[in-house]
Formats: sequence, structure tokens, C-alpha cells
Amino acid sequence: MPIARLAKDSVFEPEDLTFLYEMMDQLCLLRGIERQSHEAEAAALALIARYKAGLRGDELAQSLELK
Repeated sequence: MPIARLAKDSVFEPEDLTFLYEMMDQLCLLRGIERQSHEAEAAALALIARYKAGLRGDELAQSLELK
């Protein structure tokens, strides 16, 4: 999955990674994205960037159009 590969250059706590994986699962499910696709990689990059910028919870979900 793109999250593991893309997050390796960052420092995340285990609970942060768990959260990012869960958000990525939701993104893939809701958008009908294959986990190993280029679209999934782009979504993972957007997710990680927003998370690093400090977005959390509903604010993060809304920025990714999950809510």
C-alpha cells in the first residue's frame, strides 16, 4: 500500500500510521480506487501532506471529501 512506502521518510507514531491506513482504506473504498494504483498513490500523497500540515479528524476527512 502506498502509505507505508510514502510515509517511510517521515516520523510517525504507530497510532498515526494506523490512522493513516484507516483513512486510506476509506478513501479507496469510497472512490473505488485499487490500492496499488497510481490514483491510490496520489491520494496517499495528499493524505500524508494534509496530515503533516496538521489536519485531523473531520477537517482532514472533509479536505479529502470523505464527509
